[in-house]
Amino acid sequence: MEIRIDRDKCVSGGVCAMFAPQVFDQDDDGMGVVDNAAPAEELAAAVRSVVWRCPGHAISVHEQEAERGGPR
Repeated sequence: MEIRIDRDKCVSGGVCAMFAPQVFDQDDDGMGVVDNAAPAEELAAAVRSVVWRCPGHAISVHEQEAERGGPR
């Protein structure tokens, strides 16, 4: 899993840092920051929850080939 924040869409709501603090933080301007771009699998549900909670729709998750069941 690779997590990205589109800073052009981020509205500095802090939802990411509130619901998944092990993965996200906010910079000095309040913009979301990914602190852990490849979190452990046990955090996947929290990350996916943040994706749909983000008010600016700025967060995206990209699955790696092996995670999708592709070639290893």
